[in-house]
Amino acid sequence: MSISQSLARHIIENLGTSGTPPARGVQHFNVGNRSLLDALDEYYFSSYLQNGGGAYKIVVGDYGSGKSHFLYCLQDLAWSQEFAVAKVDLSPVETPYNDQRLVYAAVARNLIWHEKEQEISDEKGLTRFLEGTLTRFVGHPVLETLTHPNYTGLVETLEKAAIDSLAYKRAILGYFDALIRRHEARLDSITRWLMGETTSPDDTKILRGLGVTEKITRPNAFRMLRSLVQTIRELSYNGLVLLFDEVDRMASIGGKAERLATDNLREVIDRTRDDLPGSMFVYAVPPQFINETVPRYDALRQRVQAFGPFSRTNSFSPQINLERLDVDENVLMLTIGEKLIPIFETAFNTDLDHQTQRANAEILANAATDMFLDVSHRRLFVKSFVTVLAQQNAGEENTLTEAEAKAIIRGQVAELSAGETPPY
Repeated sequence: MSISQSLARHIIENLGTSGTPPARGVQHFNVGNRSLLDALDEYYFSSYLQNGGGAYKIVVGDYGSGKSHFLYCLQDLAWSQEFAVAKVDLSPVETPYNDQRLVYAAVARNLIWHEKEQEISDEKGLTRFLEGTLTRFVGHPVLETLTHPNYTGLVETLEKAAIDSLAYKRAILGYFDALIRRHEARLDSITRWLMGETTSPDDTKILRGLGVTEKITRPNAFRMLRSLVQTIRELSYNGLVLLFDEVDRMASIGGKAERLATDNLREVIDRTRDDLPGSMFVYAVPPQFINETVPRYDALRQRVQAFGPFSRTNSFSPQINLERLDVDENVLMLTIGEKLIPIFETAFNTDLDHQTQRANAEILANAATDMFLDVSHRRLFVKSFVTVLAQQNAGEENTLTEAEAKAIIRGQVAELSAGETPPY
């Protein structure tokens, strides 16, 4: 699989700096989860979801075990099957699950506009997604677009569509019309409304003129989310994939806030399954959440308990366990290392001795798994190996000793522990 120098550099920069995967390009060094992705494609993306079904999955893995990496793989799979994707990265101190309006706003804010030809970055936001979709239908919108047959057909489709909230339908149509006419004040008001933001009295006047007489509130937030999904399907996408990442912090919120958050999470699960056609909700958690938090809440436990992890032979299981991959741990890391060598070479337009660097990958993989660590050895290995490749490229290539490998690992442990994303 060929890769450009800019994308290769983007991958290496992310992995070498923090050990975290880039938003683009994970397929170039992905290892060990092919059977999971193929099963998800077969049972959901290529069939059930496209036919209007809804589903949820819980991705379970320790800090640094590859949860973000796996969600990026799901993102690529969803795009390949013409689904829209919203990827929500939760902060250490904030979760939207104590207010369903915040769930809607998080999805609207993080809906991705994906350009197939653009290698590194995508843009986020519901209105950017709508603008990109309109451009895909009719080209760059100008005043003449109002009479373009593709646009008039789009308007007719939306007007006839069964979208739960009439206000939502009118807001979408109003946004397209204002975008084409370059009516900035109207665009700003509709954008704030669609994004679930606070609207002003002036916004209310403009919105009422368009027939948008409802506000997005906590009680109607899920009806609005359902209306968003219905709109996305009417815009010729197969559905919406909701990826919620970095939720390690949920396990430690405690008390009344934890009870409210878990109850609302249970509602998200139920609503995705029953009320969001063509949608999959994927929630990434550490094992502590499954083993310690979930058992305290019977309603949530009933929905996420599993008799064995998800697989091709157990496709109904809600739990995807990242400790149960296609290859064992050392083979996994060694194979990742082998894939990173040519990516590094492309990134820096250099040539390395593959035999030497493969040996270094093996030595580092052994050192990472043998040492007692506070962070996952998978993430640690990747960051360490990219660092070694840079050092070897800058100097003379040589095979690491076991002592050197352990010293490098210890150095990376200290660096990760002092970073912005410490383990829970």
